[in-house]
Amino acid sequence: MNRTNHSFLYMIRILKPQLIRCCVTVILWCATIAVQAQQDNLNKELILIRPYEPSVTDAQKIGVLPDLNDTVRIQPSFEYAIKSRRIDTHPDITPITAAKLQPLPQEKLYTGFIKAAMGTNATPFPLLEGVINTLRNDKYALGALAKYNISLGQIKMDDEKSKFGGYGEAKGEIFGQKFFRNSYMYGNLGISGLETYNYGYHPDNDPHLDKTDIRKRYSFADAQIGVRSSYFLTNKPNYILQASYRYAGNKIKTPAAAKYKENAVKVEAELDNNMFGGNFDFTYFSRNNTFDSLRNSLVAGINPWFIMDNDSIRLEVGMRIAAYRNSNGTLHPKVYPKVEFRFTLLKDVFIPFVGINGNLKINNFYNMVNENPYITPGLTAPVTNSWLNIYAGLKGSITTKFSYYLKVGFSSSENEYFFVNDTAFSKAQNHFTAVIDDLNTFDLESEILYNPVEQIELRLKIDYRYYEPSKEKYAWLRPCLETEFSAKYKLLNNKLMLTFDMYGLGKRYAKSFEAGEEPRLLKGVMDFNLGGEYRYLKNLSFFARLNNITNAKYHRWNYYPSQRFNALVGATLKF
Repeated sequence: MNRTNHSFLYMIRILKPQLIRCCVTVILWCATIAVQAQQDNLNKELILIRPYEPSVTDAQKIGVLPDLNDTVRIQPSFEYAIKSRRIDTHPDITPITAAKLQPLPQEKLYTGFIKAAMGTNATPFPLLEGVINTLRNDKYALGALAKYNISLGQIKMDDEKSKFGGYGEAKGEIFGQKFFRNSYMYGNLGISGLETYNYGYHPDNDPHLDKTDIRKRYSFADAQIGVRSSYFLTNKPNYILQASYRYAGNKIKTPAAAKYKENAVKVEAELDNNMFGGNFDFTYFSRNNTFDSLRNSLVAGINPWFIMDNDSIRLEVGMRIAAYRNSNGTLHPKVYPKVEFRFTLLKDVFIPFVGINGNLKINNFYNMVNENPYITPGLTAPVTNSWLNIYAGLKGSITTKFSYYLKVGFSSSENEYFFVNDTAFSKAQNHFTAVIDDLNTFDLESEILYNPVEQIELRLKIDYRYYEPSKEKYAWLRPCLETEFSAKYKLLNNKLMLTFDMYGLGKRYAKSFEAGEEPRLLKGVMDFNLGGEYRYLKNLSFFARLNNITNAKYHRWNYYPSQRFNALVGATLKF
């Protein structure tokens, strides 16, 4: 019995897993049939709340990188030595032939030239000019020139009458230079003459004079000699020593007392070592007119300075110590500052500058004649003391084709002169004397250069000045505005050049000495000119000049209308 039970239990233990599986299978099958029967009894109706949107659950990745932490370190250890051995070489040296530098081509020089022209309102040859000089020479240079220019035109006056308004000038000069190793000597000697006619007159006082009665002749002579150093790229200072002489005189058909002569001697010296320097000048005047209180006078001055200059800043600091003495023996010493500061905001484009200075201006007979040839014989004026001149500006080149210059300033001076008609010398008022007054001036200067292409060159300059005299009502006969415009156009490989010029002059006021008469207003003017030159050969060219092409009528000086349209045609021959 026990044995039989034992066998039965042993069998159950062996078949137990299979019996369990069979039971579980029967139970699951029965459950499936029951669920299927219940689903068959349900009402099959499906309601969708929203469309089905499949999605994938984000994968979870292991973000830990493996880390190798080796606790065993092996330090290499070795020894070495370099055994050098000389290697002998035997190069073959081949000489290089010296390069032959060709000299730069030099433009051909001519010994001289002759210019002649014909024109309206003149003799058959109103212009003759000639120059002769030595060619290239490293020892000396010599030359001479002669020039003659004349006009014989008639001018219509304010009362519609025609008067002879000619002029003529002649000049001759010889000059030369002697070259040394680090310096050169130079000098010149010249004479010149100017002939004018005082054709102007007050409309109510026509003098009915012949042209020989209004003719005025000036004669000038000058000489100069000097020596100048030519040190470059060295620390040696450069120097200038110069002495000059000038004579000025005039002849007019009046009493002998009106004849006038002036002699002037000037000595100058300068020393400059690029950082420190200075100059000295001394001028002495001798005049023969006994009625001139300034018949003997002198002006002297010394100007030491210091300059600091680099790529972006330039500072000049100095002073002007000057003095002048009139014929009465009174000495007037003056001291002026001389400071200028310039800096670069953008290289060559924006260069602002500011400065202050002062000086003495010599009003001698020669300078006044060149400004106004219709002055009273022997007219001179005291030395002008420009005691203050303040300015600031901007200059630069925006491109290689466009450059500009702008400056605004204020100046104050003593003993300025203004031209007014001389009622004492002649009732016709055809001469000018000078009135003296102190003057404050505000000025604005501008200049533009523009070269759009190589063949075209344009230039515009405008100067505006506001005058404030101390006693006089206006700065007589001084324009408040001056304008200059020029254009050059080159054609046919520079064989043909055309020019256009415009000169503008603002309104001016002329002083009136009649009781109750207001100052006379001289209107502003615009003068247009055309010119051209054709280079037929390298040494032969033809030119033409048309002046005042609009035939405008205007006055530069009171009661003196200018010449209207005139033309000039000529040729230049080089030899």
